[in-house]
Amino acid sequence: MADQSLDRFRDTHSEAQQQFILDAYVETGEIPTGEAFGIEEVEAAVVEAAFSQHLERNVLQQHGLNLQSYLEHVDVADYPALRRAAAKGEWHVFHGHAQAIAAAREDGSAFGI
Repeated sequence: MADQSLDRFRDTHSEAQQQFILDAYVETGEIPTGEAFGIEEVEAAVVEAAFSQHLERNVLQQHGLNLQSYLEHVDVADYPALRRAAAKGEWHVFHGHAQAIAAAREDGSAFGI
């Protein structure tokens, strides 16, 4: 369903519109919805859930993390860069980050006093 929503988005929005919506998502963490954006709330929710599930299942679990434990160690200031990486499918960014977090959790340095 997420793939269908993404395909429809690509087919019905110009590159400029896609970039505007991507930039809004990167900045705010929410996919703009409504008639003005041509995106239904349910579609946005499906896509966001699919990205989260992909991240957890295909990246974080390999490092012994889940989304919650990963986010415990991510600075909120890094969220826009991570959202951009997710939107571009740059999962290697998350692998490196998750590996560092997992190592810090294992040696205890991730839980500073």
